[in-house]
Amino acid sequence: MALPVVVLSDRADLDLDSLFDLIAEDSGAQRAKAVLLRIKETMELVATMPGMGRVRDDLKGNPRTFAVWPWLIVYEARPDGQGIYVWRVIDGRRDVPRHVKRQ
Repeated sequence: MALPVVVLSDRADLDLDSLFDLIAEDSGAQRAKAVLLRIKETMELVATMPGMGRVRDDLKGNPRTFAVWPWLIVYEARPDGQGIYVWRVIDGRRDVPRHVKRQ
């Protein structure tokens, strides 16, 4: 059996880059690396059990979200059942439906 895979959309990849820059500017590169590591480890965990996130009926395509507060990982299970496809990594305090579109 293959290991679960985390596939990032281009937008999710940009989200992580922007998040790193924002945190590094405010709190330093070490802190930014630690936060991104926590998010990436959480994505890997979610990839092993994609159904554990919250279903988001308010978003088109019905993705799920999983919080690494204050950020939300917006994802869907991969069709082959081998992990997740991450749409976005977004600040959960924002108007999520306004900022999240299916990738």
